[in-house]
Amino acid sequence: MKYLLSVVIPTRNRQKYAIDSILQIQRVTDERVQIVVQDNSDDSSLEDMILSKRVGDRVKYTYIKERISGVDNYAGGIAQSDGEYVCCIGDDDGVLRKIVDVVELAKRNNINAIKPGVQASYIWPETSKEFPTGCLGLKEVSDECFYVNPKEELKIFLESGCIDFPDALLVKAYHGIVKKEMFNHILRKTGKYCGGLSPDIYLSVALSLCTTSLLCVCFPLTIFGACRQSTTGDSINRTNVGKLEQAPHFIGQPYKWSNKVPQFYCGMNIWADSAMHALMDMGEVRLLDQYSVERLSGYCLLNYPFYRKEIMENFYANQCDKKVLRNILIESFPAFLKGKAKFYIKKIKILSKCYRFLREEWKKKRNSKDFVKQNVQDIIEAEEIISNAVDVIINTFEITTEKNISGVKNG
Repeated sequence: MKYLLSVVIPTRNRQKYAIDSILQIQRVTDERVQIVVQDNSDDSSLEDMILSKRVGDRVKYTYIKERISGVDNYAGGIAQSDGEYVCCIGDDDGVLRKIVDVVELAKRNNINAIKPGVQASYIWPETSKEFPTGCLGLKEVSDECFYVNPKEELKIFLESGCIDFPDALLVKAYHGIVKKEMFNHILRKTGKYCGGLSPDIYLSVALSLCTTSLLCVCFPLTIFGACRQSTTGDSINRTNVGKLEQAPHFIGQPYKWSNKVPQFYCGMNIWADSAMHALMDMGEVRLLDQYSVERLSGYCLLNYPFYRKEIMENFYANQCDKKVLRNILIESFPAFLKGKAKFYIKKIKILSKCYRFLREEWKKKRNSKDFVKQNVQDIIEAEEIISNAVDVIINTFEITTEKNISGVKNG
């Protein structure tokens, strides 16, 4: 059967969260949506859970017993997808009920890719000390939309040293909407659906080279989850940094780290390395000159001073400009101090409470429509709250956009 949308969920040993995500998607979507579960867990108990819940034949479950890399598991999910459009999410994430209507709009108007610019985020219970009973957050939304050329935006991302991925206006396979044909183009070009160590970054770079038109919207279509076992949870608890040989991303695959990235692993370095691999695989070597080793080095020196040796070895090996690095450090230092202050304030309970109170008062003063809700028990409850907040906005977007969108051509 040909579906309108395939929601791809790669998973490994997080059955507790994965089954809730599957049930949440099944609950808020209809027969136009396929749920692709690519499972590389130590056992196939998730399949038993799926069968016991009688979720129907919209769930396409594949179990791979042999240990493979996270990238290969991700690629396998894309390969199994049958939808005209694809949305990849994590196994602790969810989708909003309006996602199908927006994809229908994309199909009617031959839109290659949609990037939501506002994030709904959900911290599962027992993930964060700050929010032990779960927490849901949503930034202010609107019905505005605009087009960008992702090939040009990719240059800006590279010039940032690949450290500004969340705000980069690139095609996003992860929590975005992308035509399956664009993934197939990457497969024909490279022989694989994705590579690098971060499939999210690799695919964003590769997909952004496949079109000249990306529709950006100012509301969420999915929910970013963070549980105790996820890399997002690791980021919240600051445990995702270490020596290169200890990186969990290397499990299940031989790998050559880029010589343009410092030789230790952290989120930003993995982003940059994966971006370099995508450019090389797609034959876009000329774009490597747009990448700023200095920007990444400056970020790493401020945030990971214990790896100064690795950072500077990479810096000198790439014949970088010390004056440029010095200016970047001076420019970045105030924001770095602000971030550090917030981090330590949140670690002290009384200061954390004061900070949250002052933040909420400031939001009220400037009439902010951002909100945070605590004591949210699961992804199903999270979706209900978010959808109640954004459904009217998305309805307005659909009505106004349909009238104005037809004149824009895809690349």
